[in-house]
Amino acid sequence: MTTPEPLYHLALREVHAAAGAQFVAHAGWSLPASYQAGTLAEHTAIRTGAAVIDRSHRSRILVTGADALDVLRGAFAGHVEDLEEGRSMRTARLDGEGRIRDVTLVARTGAISYLVTGEPSQRAETFAALQAAVGDGFEAQVDDRTETTCLLNVSGPEAAKLVSEHMADALPSRLPALHCVAFLFHGFRGLAVRTSDTGEDGFEFMLAPAVAQHLIETLRPAAPLAGLQATEIARVEAAVPAFVPDLEPGLSPAEADLDVLLEIPGGADGRILSGMILEGDPLPAGSPISVDGETVGELRSCLRSPGLNATIGLGIINTRRALPGTQFSVAGTPATVVAKPFYRRRS
Repeated sequence: MTTPEPLYHLALREVHAAAGAQFVAHAGWSLPASYQAGTLAEHTAIRTGAAVIDRSHRSRILVTGADALDVLRGAFAGHVEDLEEGRSMRTARLDGEGRIRDVTLVARTGAISYLVTGEPSQRAETFAALQAAVGDGFEAQVDDRTETTCLLNVSGPEAAKLVSEHMADALPSRLPALHCVAFLFHGFRGLAVRTSDTGEDGFEFMLAPAVAQHLIETLRPAAPLAGLQATEIARVEAAVPAFVPDLEPGLSPAEADLDVLLEIPGGADGRILSGMILEGDPLPAGSPISVDGETVGELRSCLRSPGLNATIGLGIINTRRALPGTQFSVAGTPATVVAKPFYRRRS
């Protein structure tokens, strides 16, 4: 008999329940799918104002010590040695065959201190990889802080204004993109990173649970909570791949179309994660993509975009069939390759 995988719960689950959250299992966690206002209202807030998103299911691993940089070099691709204090960068962990095993954000929070934030399903694997990278005689410590802290995201075109109005005494007046800073919020220490995976401006805050609850209560009059359904729509619209379901088939950085963005070696090619618009309703991940009866790929993320009034998806397609405008069938449903992203933020 196989032992069922544990289902983790957010530290602020009761706060979300009191806000009317309906929960769903995702990547080993029980997460709010939506709240009382509904998915459409939450997605509208992300695109036109600002919303607060609890992303505490994402892994948070601290790497500290004089040899912390060498540990990161041993676990991740990319130029982590170029990361200056107070800056962050996106990178990836690859397996021995050059396939992506995790997509992470690494923030250098101090001279010899780094925070690694990654995909929830890959938490244990990435933690083990970081521990394995601690060589003999290394002065380095790897600590998993996922279950003892919270990660809140404030995302939307009004995010900067909202944060400035409610946290002006805690944060610098201007925190550039992919910069990080430690701060005090009502006397409690936290970490802020200027980043978002929704295609909008945003900030992520790593906080103790009680402080995170206070921040939600502070911001909610101006920014509603947004659940998994709304944030997944925003993610796919922005063509940001998630490990589950987009990368888990085992893609190289070139196949995931992330090698140039992350400045890491591309590896194997011949297929690529492409954007597509489908006629009809969303289809499940793994649905075959075919042209003239020939299977040329498979669908991964797929959902209905209310902003675009279309069914959109990310699919792995043979490169020769991935030019925008190419038409094909997804499990019998007509579809067309389009340029990514589907949605581009107005500057």
